[in-house]
Amino acid sequence: LDTETEDKADYLVDHILDRAGSKGTGKWTSQDAMDIPVSIPTIDMAVAMRDLSVYKEQRVAASKVYSERIQKIGLSSAELIAALEDALFFGFTIAYAQGLSLLAKASETYKFEIPLADVVSIWKGGCIIRSGLLYQFDKAFANDQKLPNVLLDKTIANLLQQKEEAARKILCLATDARIPVAALGSAVSYFDAYCSERLPTNLIQAQRDFFGAHTYQRIDKEGVFHTEWNAAEGE
Repeated sequence: LDTETEDKADYLVDHILDRAGSKGTGKWTSQDAMDIPVSIPTIDMAVAMRDLSVYKEQRVAASKVYSERIQKIGLSSAELIAALEDALFFGFTIAYAQGLSLLAKASETYKFEIPLADVVSIWKGGCIIRSGLLYQFDKAFANDQKLPNVLLDKTIANLLQQKEEAARKILCLATDARIPVAALGSAVSYFDAYCSERLPTNLIQAQRDFFGAHTYQRIDKEGVFHTEWNAAEGE
């Protein structure tokens, strides 16, 4: 990122048009995940934000409709950089976890018998997603070859718990400053949902049964149920 413009007057990255392209890899990944299904919201959101960036003219128009709300971030440069590094580590780990969980589920669904430990080793050898994090995943699969999600590995769990506070802090600071960090936000939400023993999705299933008779299961008795729900007054 410290590459300069030709005249050495500024950083080159600040002169690149903020319209990100896409060749389709992310889209195909999201489509495959929804077919299985596997939740990979951080990857989905990364693709969605690229798509949104294409609408430059609309974004310029919208920026004139809605006033800016940039506020001063109450951290020193050193504190901010340290928090950003930890938040980035957290987000990267969650994104890897989602991608590897997709491979694990695809292997199970389609009988691929994908050796995930070998996949991680290949990625370490040279790949656009090569990272030092892969060594941690390698150890995780060495401990459990059938691991459905690396978030269940105790070592990785310990690393995430060390970075979690920074991820939430950066998310709050960015939101207050109206800086879009959609992928990080989805990573935190995925983490919270995956680590929740019970989710409020029982309400969603109740709604599905109400409007489409899709039935539901219960936590207090066996079976599949449908209810004639009480409609709101006037409906």
